[in-house]
Amino acid sequence: MAAPAAAPAAAPAGGKTVGLMRLGGDQTIAADVRSYIQSEFEGSGFTVKGVAMDIDTAAGKVKCRQVNDDCLGKIATWLAKGKEVPYTYLVYGTAAPADSGQMTSLVVYDLGKKAQVKEIKATFSSDDYILPIALPRALVAAVNESINPPGPLTPAEEKILAELDEGPGKTPEELREEAEAIAAATGAVDDQPTDKIDTSGIKVDLKNKKDFDAFCRNEPRRKRESRDDPPDLRPNCKLGTFWGYWQPRAWVALGLTATGLIATGALYGMGFAARGPYKDANQALLDSGLSNTNPLDSAGYTALASDVAAKGQIMRSRFLGGDIALGATVLLAGVLGVIIYQDRNDAKKWMKSEKGLKAISGIKDLQVTPLLGATVQGAGLGFRF
Repeated sequence: MAAPAAAPAAAPAGGKTVGLMRLGGDQTIAADVRSYIQSEFEGSGFTVKGVAMDIDTAAGKVKCRQVNDDCLGKIATWLAKGKEVPYTYLVYGTAAPADSGQMTSLVVYDLGKKAQVKEIKATFSSDDYILPIALPRALVAAVNESINPPGPLTPAEEKILAELDEGPGKTPEELREEAEAIAAATGAVDDQPTDKIDTSGIKVDLKNKKDFDAFCRNEPRRKRESRDDPPDLRPNCKLGTFWGYWQPRAWVALGLTATGLIATGALYGMGFAARGPYKDANQALLDSGLSNTNPLDSAGYTALASDVAAKGQIMRSRFLGGDIALGATVLLAGVLGVIIYQDRNDAKKWMKSEKGLKAISGIKDLQVTPLLGATVQGAGLGFRF
């Protein structure tokens, strides 16, 4: 009697859940690529959960000398904290600086199969708007292909491929026409400009209603899974061209500043209210004619002087509180101004980047098409001529 087979390991929770780790290397590139990866996976129906550490940090936590299948299994167990593995796939990698000649590497790993699904390497340049989009799409395509692998070729498809390999018989006239068409097409491509597409002249005006309407959002702000995720910089359509660019921290600072103004007004108001009783008590002491040097007047003078001191202390305490509240309010107002400037500056940079992408994709006679497949990643450029 054969021994019973070992029970298979429990599959990770959620058949389409992706654990998106923080990318190592250059954080300027890493933040953008990580955002594109999240958008592509979510757009394809996956659930993306941020992991607030890179692969090297996680490997150090589980005492791995190198990142391999065994190490990734330990990392998955450690992330699960003794429970079911929370991800089906783990995406990690390292981003290299633009124009450095170094390779950016992205890996998607199947935790259930304990096997690498895809590793993609590429070199970024500062004027390349296509590659940051093409790489995440290639990762998603590889995962979808691993979930639903293509079936075997049908007899009809095999026949078509055989005909393509052999090539149908052509007459000399057909071959000559084909050669002439290829030569004409090659000449037309050679005549196209080869300079880099310059997007430095793109202008962004945050007060421009047309630009605002093109990029604003009507839905709630996209929630960040972790602090490493880039913020949603799209302005709020309903709030207009000034208030719409404010991030949550600006509203918090505005609330604190407003609270400080209210507290300042209240304390100064209470101080001025206490000033009347203080002046009355002081005048009563002067009108009494009592002297602090006359033993007979000692008791009466002490009572009146104590009343003046007590009411004066109340008035000074309230004015001091108002001064402190005013100083804090001025400080908060300064912080609010800096936050507003930063939020608008970040929004301006983001809108300029988005307009650059639209400008490239909208150039007449130029077609940009990502090329994504099992063994090919890149972009194709096509011209009408």
